[in-house]
Amino acid sequence: MKLKHFQALAAAVACVGMVLPQAASAGEQPVPQSNDVALRPGGLVVGRVIDREGVAQPGATVSIRQDQREVVRTTTDKNGVFAAQGLRGGQYQILTEQGQGLYRFWAPDTAPPAAQEAAVVVTSPDVVRGQYGNQFGYGYGWLDWMRAHPYLTAGIIASAIAIPVALAADHDHNSHS
Repeated sequence: MKLKHFQALAAAVACVGMVLPQAASAGEQPVPQSNDVALRPGGLVVGRVIDREGVAQPGATVSIRQDQREVVRTTTDKNGVFAAQGLRGGQYQILTEQGQGLYRFWAPDTAPPAAQEAAVVVTSPDVVRGQYGNQFGYGYGWLDWMRAHPYLTAGIIASAIAIPVALAADHDHNSHS
């Protein structure tokens, strides 16, 4: 009788243990940090595109997006500077060929004291485009698929543990009858 209770408890703990680590790891993924930038009158944002060493990137194409929709497309000048007008306060993403950043634009006179006067986008030659394209449509393999589907994975693993435990308990019950 005690073995049956222990097996049921072990199965329950295993099921809970399968779900909790997945939920916790989902919260550990890096969340892109938003940079506060004060807009100038007329909704003007000024920015600069540089590489990791701080060297200006002239002629870089800059796309400013809001809610997955491109709002402005422009190009940097010889000093890596770009400007775009007619923007409103809100969350934006600034993308270049080799870098990107998340920015919160503030309307004039509403920006917090820590807001920057200009957006700075740092490019990196390490950016890889098109990295999500395998048979599962995510990442590079089964481990990434498991990370993309934590509840389904937890259910499969919990079933793989609970079913044999239940069958063993049923077998023990029938052999003692």
